[in-house]
Amino acid sequence: MISTGLFASVFFPYLIPSTIGFMLVGLGVSTIVPTLYSIAGKHPTIPPGEALTAVSSVSFLGFLMGPPVIGYIAELFGLRFSFAFIGIFGIIIAFLVPRIKVIQ
Repeated sequence: MISTGLFASVFFPYLIPSTIGFMLVGLGVSTIVPTLYSIAGKHPTIPPGEALTAVSSVSFLGFLMGPPVIGYIAELFGLRFSFAFIGIFGIIIAFLVPRIKVIQ
């Protein structure tokens, strides 16, 4: 859903379609984050506090590094290309997720 929203804003760069696209991005992120915390907290070999700390640290790193990287790509190629670039990474992640072995 995140990549769909980003590609909607890339391919239809007008107010209403872009707004709907970014709403899809928000909806996708809002369902993924609690799921990640839940999975991390239920890990059988890592204590819940340490697992949640690790997930929070990685997400905070992404929060700090994401905007400058997107801005740098936008400066080089344009804002639409930077959103498409992030959307492509989202599609790659969607294809790689089924290959991840979850320990339960």
